Amino acid sequence: MAVYHFSAKTVSRSAGRSSTAAAAYRAAARIVDERTGEIHDYTRKGGVVDSLVVLPSGGTMNRAELWNKVEVHHKRGDATVAREFVVALPAELDAAQRQELARSYARELADRYGVAVDVNVHAPGKDGDQRNHHAHILMSACYCGPTGNLGKKAVELDPIHCQRQKLPNVVEVERERWERLANQALEKAGQDARIDHRSLEAQGIYDRAPTVHLGPDATAIKRRGGVSTIEERAKEQAAEFMAEHDFFTILHRGD
Repeated sequence: MAVYHFSAKTVSRSAGRSSTAAAAYRAAARIVDERTGEIHDYTRKGGVVDSLVVLPSGGTMNRAELWNKVEVHHKRGDATVAREFVVALPAELDAAQRQELARSYARELADRYGVAVDVNVHAPGKDGDQRNHHAHILMSACYCGPTGNLGKKAVELDPIHCQRQKLPNVVEVERERWERLANQALEKAGQDARIDHRSLEAQGIYDRAPTVHLGPDATAIKRRGGVSTIEERAKEQAAEFMAEHDFFTILHRGD
């Protein structure tokens, strides 16, 4: 079975983050934040194999211009300025197929929610799992028109709004949608592998520990030869999982 990963994050000023910094890092680009004067330069960062900004109805826009507009548009000091999905791209696909899958999903999100979408495909790190092809999909937290004009908060992307209005949780909706899109791409490519958005327990799989996406901060620590608390906890969870599995296997054999 192909690797499934789908996570959702927010870019919020209350956490000291900005959409300009997030976009620059994910695209390995240089963006000057016109609101604060900060320079976010990640041009030495490698591993970005494809990058595209998508607007509703198929338009595009300069990355720095878009995210600077977003930063100015949001006035509150604790504003959520962007939302992000991170997805694992099937290693069973070739580079062109993975890029088209990521781009097509970005276009779909832009049209479905009426937001700007900045998609960046990252290759596996040299020292990491070589199946770790993935895409960072950064979305404006506000509506965006076909020409880049910004509007009100995109409430459909807010899980809290969905809960209050008794609407389907956007993350769960998109987790299932990503499964269908990725499996369609695998089928089209003639691959037998498939992904499954359900937990391992729901799938009836008890002999494999869940994988953990380390994220940029933990990955940077790992590349410097260190071990982050996220990685340490992931290892602990994997060890606990396998120890529990071994216990129940022995218990079952004793019946």
